[in-house]
Amino acid sequence: MDDTTREMLAHYNARSYAKPRSTPEVTARYNLKRQQYQDLRKMDAPNHEQLSMLYAEAKVLGWVLGKEEKTVIRELNS
Repeated sequence: MDDTTREMLAHYNARSYAKPRSTPEVTARYNLKRQQYQDLRKMDAPNHEQLSMLYAEAKVLGWVLGKEEKTVIRELNS
């Protein structure tokens, strides 16, 4: 994992305040971020910083769900 991914995971852990996120909550957030990413990609001139942030967050949420990286990438780009 690179430093950005570690920071994002630490941010998620810090925000949970010892209460782990439930699988349905993580799944819902993953699907929401995935849909936001796909909608943003369809725009004529997407904000590349926002696109990168949504991609990274969806990827981390996919990993939290135990999905393989290839599966996450395929779902993001479908």
